[in-house]
Amino acid sequence: MALQQGLVTITGFLGSEPVLFGREGGRPACTFRLGSTRYYLDREGEWQQLPTTWITVKAFRTLALNMVNSFHKGEPVIVSGVLGTEEWTSEPDGVRHARVVIEASNAGHDLNYGVTAIRKIPRDTKAPADATAPQQAPVGESVEVLPPSQGAVPGQPQPMVQGPASATAPAPSQPDGQPVRGNGRPGIEGTSGEEFETGGDAI
Repeated sequence: MALQQGLVTITGFLGSEPVLFGREGGRPACTFRLGSTRYYLDREGEWQQLPTTWITVKAFRTLALNMVNSFHKGEPVIVSGVLGTEEWTSEPDGVRHARVVIEASNAGHDLNYGVTAIRKIPRDTKAPADATAPQQAPVGESVEVLPPSQGAVPGQPQPMVQGPASATAPAPSQPDGQPVRGNGRPGIEGTSGEEFETGGDAI
């Protein structure tokens, strides 16, 4: 019997800061919301925007820690992983909810929008027992969650240095549908407040 896995790769912008979660002393895990907006050229040659798709991204182990140290709200990223659905029932009304989730196996900044630099972390030389599984690498030694200001490599660019907006790409909108100020990318120079896009549609 073939194993079915919905492997996907998606590009978009972070709608929230990555947040660590899980039990103390357990495997590191983080989550954030990713907004992806499609565009198309109409017959008049004008860019038209389709509704933004919001997806919850989750990661574990070293990838989760590196995301927290590298990703920030509004930054453009590429995420690959397994597509799934989470369902839950809210209390006390008993309404059932569902949302699309990607369990990430790989992630990075989208270099169409800027430059980035990598700072290697120590890793165990021994291969993990589940090295063949589609999981993240084992937790490295002495990996800590750093403030954004400490995430840069001395003499190198910050983890994500925003470049100028593309002259041909249309400006995305914020989750509320309002045009983005500043350079035309959500979360950069002009987002209002620290909204956290939670999502989750009632079934």
